[in-house]
Amino acid sequence: MAAQGTSALIDNSELIEAAKRRIEAELPESMKCFEVAQQVVPGASGRSRFFWPIPTYIDHADGAYMYDVDGRRYVDCVLGLGPMILGHRHPEVLSALQEQLERGWHFGPPVREEAALGRLIVDNVPGGERVVFVGSGTEASLAALHIARAATGRSRLAKFEGGYHGWHDFGMGSLRRAAGPPEQAQTTMDGLGRSPAAAHDIVALPFNHPAAFERIRREAADLACVFIEGVQASSCAVVAERDFVHELRAVCDECGVLLIFDEVITGFRLGPSGAAGYFDVTPDMTTLGKVIGGGFPIGAVCGRADLLNLILPNARGESVVMAGTFSANPMTMVAGKAQLSVLLRDDATYPALNRLGDRLRQGLTGALADTGVPGHITGAGSIYGVHLFAPAMPRSSRDRVDVSKRVGRVLDGYLLLEGVLQAPMHGFLSTAHSEADVDLVIGAYGKALARMKEEGFFAG
Repeated sequence: MAAQGTSALIDNSELIEAAKRRIEAELPESMKCFEVAQQVVPGASGRSRFFWPIPTYIDHADGAYMYDVDGRRYVDCVLGLGPMILGHRHPEVLSALQEQLERGWHFGPPVREEAALGRLIVDNVPGGERVVFVGSGTEASLAALHIARAATGRSRLAKFEGGYHGWHDFGMGSLRRAAGPPEQAQTTMDGLGRSPAAAHDIVALPFNHPAAFERIRREAADLACVFIEGVQASSCAVVAERDFVHELRAVCDECGVLLIFDEVITGFRLGPSGAAGYFDVTPDMTTLGKVIGGGFPIGAVCGRADLLNLILPNARGESVVMAGTFSANPMTMVAGKAQLSVLLRDDATYPALNRLGDRLRQGLTGALADTGVPGHITGAGSIYGVHLFAPAMPRSSRDRVDVSKRVGRVLDGYLLLEGVLQAPMHGFLSTAHSEADVDLVIGAYGKALARMKEEGFFAG
């Protein structure tokens, strides 16, 4: 549902600077940490872009809450950017990590928990027959691409505009900028330092638009695979449409193109079978990360055995190379096994978590309406996104309103003052959140939006 209103957004440097000073005054210890860190790290942190006006430096966390170096407590809707689906310091995950620390924390040779975590994954991910672990979601998407190329003998990939598949060249194509009509979308490269040659290998597709299917057919002779996120994180939790995903599966089968679900965010978050289960579609391969690592670095490629077995040497001794010093390291394996075991133990866990997500999205829609700020709330399960001033429910990155990012960051900062830690783009809930926590988040949005309206950020 849309929040109706006639407000206009005011991008005023003096207002923004006043808000910045107001927030920084509440975070004196974080300011000190920020100033020290800037001397050695560009921007003070590789994560600075997620937090405004400065990063909030965290001292400790527990359950649904984080506590910063200034002693402030926050309802945590960042959740480690997604992995902490049980909240912080879950006792079973903590116990498993403590036991492993006593045995050693990095070996090189494998540990039994690699197969145990792998079994939990292949038994739940649709189409999962084998799984291989790497160190991050970015590595997983690159590995899946290499496998697809090796399996098909084709070199190009297709991805949807607004979809994020890691920060390598092929993951960043057409992420923030759409170009050309949907019927002939043009690939753009986002970020500096990208190889111009990479754009040739990327076919940009319009999300939730039927023109994508004809484009796949036209390019099929050179296409190894199509990547899709069921919930586009970088587009602020825009969700794929069920009929669109089903048609995509059929077109890929028709053209002999491999379908890869990027479930780094949605895997074991929307449910045991992730987005594939949510849409009732079986991909050829699935990339995973975040939740399956229990809060430790991880990535994985899961899928058909004939595809994953390409990492083994063939008769000529050739293989798809997947390497990494910390791939399948003991700490990640035991944390991931513990977290998935808790999630999968009770059939009521995911329905309860997803109901909290529904409660939050409905409440945020109400907060927009109550404050007269136009916008829409997107997302699925325990994932949500806030689209200020969007005239209609966004169906793709092309539908997103290019409102001032500077003003949007003020909202994040004012949420901080109301006791909610929220990163841009999208947020998460965990099993540790209560209905009272969700209601606090809804109330914080209402107060932050009202404050911005009172200070003159919204006119009308």
